[in-house]
Amino acid sequence: MSTAAPSTSDADKLARFLDSIGSFSTDLILWFNQEQRLYHYTTLEGLRGMVASHDLWLTHARYCNDDEELTHGLQLTQRVLKLQIEAAEGKQREYLEELLRLICGPELDPVYICCFCEEDDLLSQWRAYAGNATGVSLAIEPGEFSYITGPDCPNHFGLMRFWKVFYKQETQEQIICDAIKFFPKFEPEATALDWARWTAESIRFFLPTFKNSDFAEEKEWRLIYSPSAGSPAQPSFRVARGMLIPYYSLKDLSTKLGHPSRNLPIRSVRIGPCPHRGLNTASTRMFLDQSGYNASELKTSATPYRG
Repeated sequence: MSTAAPSTSDADKLARFLDSIGSFSTDLILWFNQEQRLYHYTTLEGLRGMVASHDLWLTHARYCNDDEELTHGLQLTQRVLKLQIEAAEGKQREYLEELLRLICGPELDPVYICCFCEEDDLLSQWRAYAGNATGVSLAIEPGEFSYITGPDCPNHFGLMRFWKVFYKQETQEQIICDAIKFFPKFEPEATALDWARWTAESIRFFLPTFKNSDFAEEKEWRLIYSPSAGSPAQPSFRVARGMLIPYYSLKDLSTKLGHPSRNLPIRSVRIGPCPHRGLNTASTRMFLDQSGYNASELKTSATPYRG
């Protein structure tokens, strides 16, 4: 009987690299102010599940709605590596060739993500979620997740970070190049294979944050979880879009870290474009109140999108 391959993630190494490039995105979870909001777009069914269970799901990045989001970063990384391999020799070439193999192969452990936008009531997001007239957006106070993100998520458990999505290709290429240089510089005595493994894990963390510049209006953020080797948390699975999709429950992760159950920091809910706004508004208000979200404001979209 076959068994799952053990996790290869080294959270300590990944944390060192993430700390080294914080200048690319200074507004991380530690700097969210009390009034800052991020917006999570979903369906009425998604809202029902999140509010009823007080939970968010972080989905395996390869199973998210738009596969192009990951292939964009992967193809960019491959181009950068191939150019550097052409000029490399000896141990450096061995390192880069192994890194290219890992980036292109199945050995890397997955990362899990949940997506947010800086802007509410975006037409592009309603097109994605309101085509069946069931779209909603949830205003989340991201600073309220500080108990499980950043340095408060212990390395033996994995790494969870809020991180901005990068839309400029030069920024994406600079992060890839910084990752390639980081471990040979700070761990010069390590083997080329170790350099490749650590660097691949670092780049893998960032692939979900690289998007085509055409999507820049979304000003997207992502909550990213990278499970550590030996983590006590295991993914769950759901069926959607004809696939069995791995995901992590934020509530389950929090419980395994010893935190008590709590409501999600939902500050408002906006009903998206639909023909039954009045009825949906009334029933959503009832549901929020019944579920302990009495203080969450309820709004409706003025967008005339019909789907």
